[in-house]
Amino acid sequence: MTTTESEILTEETVPKYLTEHASDIGIFPSTSTITAKAILGGNVNYAFYVSDETGEHSVFVKQAPEFVAIFGPDGLPLTSDRMRREIEVYEEWKIILGEELRAKYLPSIYKFDTTWMVSVMEFLQDYTLLDHDLVSSGIIPLPISTGLGEFMGKTHAATHSSLVSKERASILTKQFENREMRDIQLEYVFTKCYAEATEEQKAGLNVDKEFMKEIEELKKSYDGKGPKDNLCLNHGDLHPGSVMAHVETSSVKVIDPEFTVYGPPGLDVGSLLSGYVLAAVHQAYSKNIEAVTSVCDGAKAVWGAYKAEMEAGGIEPEMMKRIEVNSVGFAAAEVCRTAMEYAGGRKWLQFDDLEIKNKSRRAALKIVQDCMVHRHEGGIELLFSKMQALEETK
Repeated sequence: MTTTESEILTEETVPKYLTEHASDIGIFPSTSTITAKAILGGNVNYAFYVSDETGEHSVFVKQAPEFVAIFGPDGLPLTSDRMRREIEVYEEWKIILGEELRAKYLPSIYKFDTTWMVSVMEFLQDYTLLDHDLVSSGIIPLPISTGLGEFMGKTHAATHSSLVSKERASILTKQFENREMRDIQLEYVFTKCYAEATEEQKAGLNVDKEFMKEIEELKKSYDGKGPKDNLCLNHGDLHPGSVMAHVETSSVKVIDPEFTVYGPPGLDVGSLLSGYVLAAVHQAYSKNIEAVTSVCDGAKAVWGAYKAEMEAGGIEPEMMKRIEVNSVGFAAAEVCRTAMEYAGGRKWLQFDDLEIKNKSRRAALKIVQDCMVHRHEGGIELLFSKMQALEETK
């Protein structure tokens, strides 16, 4: 079922929709007067915060139209079926994690409407996006980072193609092909920025044959055309803008897995670590060296927890090394396109002072240059060393 323009929810129609489905959702008392407020800042979907007059009951409502929401119906077309994939991966994760860890790392989902392509889920009151926290203060409690490493490690190990049966891997490959969303990433993450970036945007980055060979290998791996023995169920777009954090309680929730794919595990790890790299650069050029140290410690905590969970799940050392090298590559690719401003409206490196902005961009691209090719020898420690060097930024 597709979602047509006439079926798009608005602030005015969301309350009526929820009232009609109140028995399915089970959050609002029958006597409630509910109101909806659009949540701005997202690009792909329509989103709303909905609460009753007391403020004691609330939900998050998301709708996936047949187009990219920010461009409207006449803009970029996109299948609304992406929300079905999102719900399916949540269901897989729930089984893998069990009830305790599901409650720890995932929001509660109250309803999924396949006709209107609407999901109604827990509103994460007092949580903020991790990318905002990394940019604002940069001081992130380590349990948030170790939690993300644990979440990735448990879900990756449980679905890794070297550990599950060939039949299970084949089922996951087909179920989470997610071709339409995958093609968007192939274009916007691995192609567009390198084809279109000006010399000014590249800021000294040497995009030579050796560099592009690495990009093409990452692209091939992401597209499912790389080695079949190193695949797992991925979130698919696990940058810090897909993570909700509660700094005071050190709680963390993973959201928006609509780009989910059965692909290389380094995809999720690298995407998440890219945010830490960019945060370290951002804080260094904000003259907040304490935050640089905190961000570096957080990145190490992510990797340490992830590696521990993967090894506990049965991943062999040789495979772990391959995942490590791939993770650095995907991290560098995401840092690269973000620094060249091909990653939408992300807050990284957005300084009012043009000179500082350009210096920070060059610093980010220098890390990309140092790590993309040499990751095969230096691995994750190479990336960490380049991040820590930012503590000496003058």
